[in-house]
Amino acid sequence: MEILVVIAIILVLAAIALPTITTFTTRANKAKANQKLKDLAAAAQTYGIDNNDELPLEDSKGTDSWQAAADPENKQAWYNSLPILMQRRSVADYATSPRAYYTNENPLFLPGAKYPESDKKLTKPMFAISINTKLQRKDSEGKKSRLKKPMIANPTRTVLFLEQGLPAEADLKVAVQSKNDYDGSPKGSAKSFVGRYGGRGLLAFVDGHVEEFDPKDLLTETGTFPFPPTDVVWCRTPEEDPNKK
Repeated sequence: MEILVVIAIILVLAAIALPTITTFTTRANKAKANQKLKDLAAAAQTYGIDNNDELPLEDSKGTDSWQAAADPENKQAWYNSLPILMQRRSVADYATSPRAYYTNENPLFLPGAKYPESDKKLTKPMFAISINTKLQRKDSEGKKSRLKKPMIANPTRTVLFLEQGLPAEADLKVAVQSKNDYDGSPKGSAKSFVGRYGGRGLLAFVDGHVEEFDPKDLLTETGTFPFPPTDVVWCRTPEEDPNKK
């Protein structure tokens, strides 16, 4: 009987402690994500100073694979160029040791993200942080030209980086999002923005500051971008419609 009483007490204490531990872990993960987003935004500022006000490329040419990331032609992709400015390993540097990519040594790794548990995550880099794909728009020939910071009209309200949804986080998506957008891509938008911390996530703006948002507040009830924009701007100017590809 005494053993049963002890077990019962332990279970009660565990039930009381679990929410506290979960809350502490969530706060710690959010704090780490906040700092990593700030560090990336600061690196983007440095990149602009070194490259005639240009921002780094949003993606590599070809597929989002280790091979493509490691191609010297893609060294200006944000996930290669910015970590190097931070004196850290770029995604290209993990091509021969992909398991290390999913550790805290990687400036793009977020401990609060749900990466695939199996070795499937080793087949290609999965991004829990992405760059805003609505900034680098296609021209009349269907090509994306290099983006310069002075082209961004409102840097304090324009998104540069966001927390990107992963396939295993489809349960976190809001009703107006599609699980297909939670693909771990290096580029994303409000349609792939994930709320990892009690339904809320982090956005880094062009001026370098970070704010917390609920994904459902960034899209309309039909899953489109509010236009004209209200509080958050996704394109270079508020006059550009983010709903247009």
